[in-house]
Amino acid sequence: MSDVAIPSQEWKQFLEAFTDRHRGSLVRMEIHDLETDEEVGWRDMRLYRLEFDTEDTKNPRINVVLEMDHKMIKHVLFRPSQLTLHLSADTADEWLRIQSLNTATTVRFRAALQSDLVA
Repeated sequence: MSDVAIPSQEWKQFLEAFTDRHRGSLVRMEIHDLETDEEVGWRDMRLYRLEFDTEDTKNPRINVVLEMDHKMIKHVLFRPSQLTLHLSADTADEWLRIQSLNTATTVRFRAALQSDLVA
């Protein structure tokens, strides 16, 4: 297992390629508030898109767009400072961590389907 720090100048291209590889994957988004030390876990959702938004150059954002019950949910991470990809022993993507202004957010892939999801 290893962690790969993605250089900020590569974020846009990396997130586009990451989205292309994983769109539709079942993920769990975990949010850690760095100021309150609070952990927030979301239920499993489908990954729709990750994008690096630099429209406001003073306040760049990474948008995590998830799909749940045919609705899109966008989580906006203000002023990201670090992007880290965690790889498994066989070099598969396990999770992506985004450090932003007040949070550390992890997009974690679900390793196996739950038995009630199998047709």
